[in-house]
Amino acid sequence: KYTRSVTVTAEDTDITITVRYGASKEEDEIVELKDLQEGESHTFEEKSEDMGSWQNVRKILSIKGQIGEDGEVFEKLCETDCEGVHSNIHYTVHKWGVYSRSR
Repeated sequence: KYTRSVTVTAEDTDITITVRYGASKEEDEIVELKDLQEGESHTFEEKSEDMGSWQNVRKILSIKGQIGEDGEVFEKLCETDCEGVHSNIHYTVHKWGVYSRSR
């Protein structure tokens, strides 16, 4: 159960989003950061891992949000919203630190 990409929309505040991509070894995981303005959306695209003779899709493990430099960090584990393999999951993030899944 996983998603290949994630789209995040900042509903009602500016926010910094961090996405963590899995790997075959934990030390090879990738973390991407994106600052979103209120009302802005961003898609964290699919990534792959070179396994030698084949490519492995990196699962998106989690997204974290932080409002302002001193704001509390809140996290969403993507697997909890997956029912198999998804090409994309869209989340809307709110100023009170809640992710809602858009369908």
